[in-house]
Amino acid sequence: MIGSRVKTLLPRPVRSAIKRAIGVPPPGPLAPATPGEILRRTLSNLAPLRVRREEAARPTLSMITDTIAGSHLFGGVGTAVLFAVALAARKGMALRIVTRDRPPEERAIHGLLSVYNVEFPLDLELLFSAASDGSPVPLGPDDLVLTTSWWTTHAALHDVPKQQIVYLIQEDERMFYPGGDQQLLCNELLQEKELRYVVNTSLLLQHFRESGAAGPAANGVAFEPAFPDHIYRPEPGTGRRKLLFYARPGHPRNLFLRGLQAIAAATEHGLFPSDAWELHFAGVDIPPVDLPGREIAYHDSLPWQDYAALVRGTDLALSLMYTPHPSYPPLDIAASGGVVVTNSFGVKSDLSGRSANIIIVPTTLDGILDGLMRGSVLAIDDAARAQNRSSDTIVRSWDQSFGPVFDRL
Repeated sequence: MIGSRVKTLLPRPVRSAIKRAIGVPPPGPLAPATPGEILRRTLSNLAPLRVRREEAARPTLSMITDTIAGSHLFGGVGTAVLFAVALAARKGMALRIVTRDRPPEERAIHGLLSVYNVEFPLDLELLFSAASDGSPVPLGPDDLVLTTSWWTTHAALHDVPKQQIVYLIQEDERMFYPGGDQQLLCNELLQEKELRYVVNTSLLLQHFRESGAAGPAANGVAFEPAFPDHIYRPEPGTGRRKLLFYARPGHPRNLFLRGLQAIAAATEHGLFPSDAWELHFAGVDIPPVDLPGREIAYHDSLPWQDYAALVRGTDLALSLMYTPHPSYPPLDIAASGGVVVTNSFGVKSDLSGRSANIIIVPTTLDGILDGLMRGSVLAIDDAARAQNRSSDTIVRSWDQSFGPVFDRL
């Protein structure tokens, strides 16, 4: 741990001197390795999924993901679990959830399903199949394997027939990487036309059709995520209004620095005066921010229930996402009756058809500042906000969301 911290902060000669002083032995030379070994060592999450072929009395759906933990069940991972439970029930299959990074937490699954009023599957099996030495995953001829990322799909393709794989894709995962091997491998996988793709939002599927992703373009079906009323509802507070900045400096696509610039410019222009507005920043590892004369409430690593409560009490949010997917926070906020400013990207040019409480703007500083100005006006108009929520087209039921997909699978 000391060595890794030193490495990230100091130049090589200084690191070497410090390590010698504290008794950290220098690394020995790497033994020669084959190209395949170097690939597996560098991209360990692509290690083939271990499969054991067997016939069971009942077909099984095996969902493959990195981890299932309470702190990771926001957004996409939670959606994957809900989709797997619903698909298994629809097809009369047993359900197995397989993790590759760490053992799954059954309590986290119970918590997620109880929040959404979904019955816990009595025949659920949890299996840890580590990329390096994990338990093999049983696979029968009538089973399905639900993969949840390009790397779990890549791992499954070594031993699972393509016709038994359903790939749940919730973002253009090529955008997770700079130009290089991982982006290349991801793009190659998205050219595979024999897989079945389930795509989170019609907007993302449209993007795939326009950006050379031949697999989803040819064989993809989209669903719109659901935001049930019993969770996502208005919960107005008393006193000052709340401005929420969805700030995630560790995720470049959330444009933390541009959002921070916009918040600073807005306060300098006299928006969000301290006697009328509270400032809230939500995200992991946010550095302390000095905004003259302002206090900031930080929300780091929120449990899911606390995040939902924060969303319900938000009047205006700034949530940026530099990808074609609308992302969940803007829909969380709008479904709860709040106003949200987010950015355009490619096919994501207008979300007002989903909710007039979503203001979409260019990623320029002036564009975001203009959105915050407009949003601050709408956010204090409770009647207009309520009318916009009552007339939105946001899906409120997961049965309604997944139904058309199940009809196609």
